[in-house]
Amino acid sequence: MSRPPRIAVLGGESTGKTTLATALAASMHGIVVTEALRDFVTDHGRPPRRDEQHAILRAQRQREDQAAHEHPQAPLLCDPATLMTAVYSQLYFDDGSLADEARRCARDYDALLWCRPDIPWTPDPGQHDGPEFRSRADAILDVWVRELSPSQCIIEVTGTEDRIARAQGLLADRIGSAWEPGATGPPT
Repeated sequence: MSRPPRIAVLGGESTGKTTLATALAASMHGIVVTEALRDFVTDHGRPPRRDEQHAILRAQRQREDQAAHEHPQAPLLCDPATLMTAVYSQLYFDDGSLADEARRCARDYDALLWCRPDIPWTPDPGQHDGPEFRSRADAILDVWVRELSPSQCIIEVTGTEDRIARAQGLLADRIGSAWEPGATGPPT
């Protein structure tokens, strides 16, 4: 790997994505690429409409590319992956039109951390969907991740204990020393 890794975080609402991405970035001297969808909701005071989903997917991808350009030596934790915008479009609007583009974007990640819904659901401010939507998002991910798995490094993050330490260990095993605590710069 000639550049620092780009890691995507997947999972429905309240699966620990942000907690995991923030902790991994802090321990590995990485950068968290924040969620364009969350900013959209904050800026507009409402969830996006179906016709706004594609722009959100592209905004997420642009954030990732900009962070990689601005921090060329830092691992990136994409919270969430562009794939999540397509999942939400499928979930809320029964619209699969973003799936192909999101899958193409997924090829650029060195690993996908799939946060499974096996921790207690806690609502985020401004999000009110509930655990049933989290489970439905996970079911969509289950299908899509399996389609990606032959060519992608996919790591399932499960359990309530030591999720962060386990994810660090799995990343180190799968993609190398950049994910060992205290590592700096691109992996060799």
